[in-house]
Amino acid sequence: MRGILGSVVGKSESTSDNPARWFIDWVRGGSEATAGVAVSPDSAMRDAVWICVRIKSEDVGKLPCFLYRKLPDGGKERAVDHPLFNLIRDQPNPYQTAFEFRQLMQAWLELRGNAYALKEFDLRGQVVALWPMNPKWVTVLRVPGTWELFYQLRIPGEEVETVPAEAILHLRGMTLDGFTGVSPITYHRETIGLAIAAQRYGASFFGNSAQPNGALKVPHVLEKPAADALRAQWDQKFKGSENAHKLAIFDGGMEWVQTGMNNTDAQYLEARKFQNQQIYSIFRMPAHKAGDLTRSTNNNIEHQALEYVTDCLMTELVRWEQTLKRDLLTKEEQKTYFFEFLPDALLRGDFASRMAGYAIARNWGIFSADDIRERENLNHLPDKKGQIYLQPLNMVEAGTKPPPVSAPSDTLPRGGAKYLLALAQTLVAADEARENEPSPGAQE
Repeated sequence: MRGILGSVVGKSESTSDNPARWFIDWVRGGSEATAGVAVSPDSAMRDAVWICVRIKSEDVGKLPCFLYRKLPDGGKERAVDHPLFNLIRDQPNPYQTAFEFRQLMQAWLELRGNAYALKEFDLRGQVVALWPMNPKWVTVLRVPGTWELFYQLRIPGEEVETVPAEAILHLRGMTLDGFTGVSPITYHRETIGLAIAAQRYGASFFGNSAQPNGALKVPHVLEKPAADALRAQWDQKFKGSENAHKLAIFDGGMEWVQTGMNNTDAQYLEARKFQNQQIYSIFRMPAHKAGDLTRSTNNNIEHQALEYVTDCLMTELVRWEQTLKRDLLTKEEQKTYFFEFLPDALLRGDFASRMAGYAIARNWGIFSADDIRERENLNHLPDKKGQIYLQPLNMVEAGTKPPPVSAPSDTLPRGGAKYLLALAQTLVAADEARENEPSPGAQE
């Protein structure tokens, strides 16, 4: 095994063609953007990036995920008797809930493009726990010329360990080699770096309110010690937002020269807003979910929320479902079992719309009363009364002969079907009687 692993080629986000450059970036805490700030998954976790990562990871974490078993008739049922059912739904390991586990894994996936969990097996070979591994600790290794993968774990305080792919649950983001996902932070370094630089500029702008829009002019050249002392005295009295707009007294021929706010400062808010929108697009996050309601109204906010689920979140749910099936189920189990999230809670409309939809589904036999009560988090009706399905009586299969019309009911009131039928029969009989009467000419 050592000989084989000695010839593998590492594939991870920390690998670089320039080791010296990689070391410099590592010391600085990330690769430096043109804006002059170091950008890494850790330093990028602020403002718009923080909002996007938190929303998506929390939504993936809070949605229920169940293991299902396929039925012979094409239906499905929850496989509550399978060991993985409670592991995924409730608690993947003794220290984390299912929400905490999925939120952490999804956050790593958003920031670094990969999320790993080490499987723990019992004596029968069944997975009994999933232990999340920080992507900074993991390097994906591939045996040259084959598709066989190994994972090298460099856990702090422990010896380096190499495990086969069967021991790892690996969530991949967008990948360019088929083995590891790429970090959106790395590929959008300039966009995120500009946003960080704009934030720092704003903090410095307001923090140094002693000199935001003017300069001190003195009648003669100051030596460096005198200039430093004057600057320190000015900063002490007027620097900081709490000292802004205090009265200043000038002596010794000093003057205050007003410079005003330049175009760069005036467009600061627009620049920050634009950069935030760029970051939202990186994570496919609708602006209204991040608190930007500029283009949202009471008429379209519900549809925008649905678009977030279908166009943004559903991608992550499908990734999770297929990864769990691939990495946790055996080849034989994959023929019968599958994982599925329930995003219905995020797709619920207002109460009136839900009730109208339920009424249509109930009248057309799609839902029973118990089906509707389950969706509204209510208990079933007693004695199985809620398991009855309805169907319209005026609908038949295409091409079939309509059923015969039943006789009118005797209980119909005057003016009803029975009354009208009797009246018609009386009128017909009267007409026939008049036709059968002999004419006067015939009697003579």
